[in-house]
Amino acid sequence: MDFSTMIDFEKLQASVVSNLTAQWSAIISSLPNLIGALLILILGIIVAMIFKKISQTLLRRVGLDRISNKAGVSEVMQDAGMVKRPSIFAGKIIFWMVLFVFLVPAANMLGLTELVKLFKGFIGFLPKIITALVIIIFGMMFSQFLRRTIMEKPSTIGSNSAKTLGNLVYGIMVTVIVLVALEQLDIETVLLHNIIMLVVGGMMLMLAVAVGLGSREVAHNLLSGIYAREQFGQGDVIEVDGVTGVVSEVGALSTIISLEDDQNMSIPNSSLYQQVIKIASDSD
Repeated sequence: MDFSTMIDFEKLQASVVSNLTAQWSAIISSLPNLIGALLILILGIIVAMIFKKISQTLLRRVGLDRISNKAGVSEVMQDAGMVKRPSIFAGKIIFWMVLFVFLVPAANMLGLTELVKLFKGFIGFLPKIITALVIIIFGMMFSQFLRRTIMEKPSTIGSNSAKTLGNLVYGIMVTVIVLVALEQLDIETVLLHNIIMLVVGGMMLMLAVAVGLGSREVAHNLLSGIYAREQFGQGDVIEVDGVTGVVSEVGALSTIISLEDDQNMSIPNSSLYQQVIKIASDSD
């Protein structure tokens, strides 16, 4: 080995030692920050778990699971693949919210500026997320309340109509709630809003046409009822399509007659106007 080769080897050795020394010095100097960040992270996990347990216990005691079941929120969560109880799910959300608060100083201590910006942005976005969740939860509860209220009044519009109307109102309310929640999250909903408005507008137009066509028969019965009350009243004996009975009541849309077998029959007033034959009155 000549003298020049020995010099090159010594330079290489010195360079390697210098780099290793610099890296080791960097590790030693950053070790306090690393330990501090780790301690902050451990403290954050402990505090987040405490908040999680407390929140889950409080939410269970105030009846969140029971209210969610009645409001249909639990059913929606199960359809979305979330099988946990609402109180447990809310506790997990609170856990991560608290933990993110501790992640910011931990990342800042390690000099991870981009990660710090990301965490700060998420923390600043938390109020909007909470607001959107509150809107969805209470909106679903109110929508379910409306649907059940409508379905529990079938005597007015019929059980099938009440069920259809209840589901229709529920669907419209859920759609509006989702749109409001998305707007709280600053998600662009103009296109979705326009599509939904077109669909709802089309449904309302179809409903208006159906009501318009059906109201012709209703108006016919109303006008025929006015005529029927002028021609006969309670106690008169009439015959309609070969059926004879005594008039019990002349209503707005139909007339009730009592048959010989102690049964009642409801006849649309329009049929009375066209076919009724007055036989005798009670006074006769």
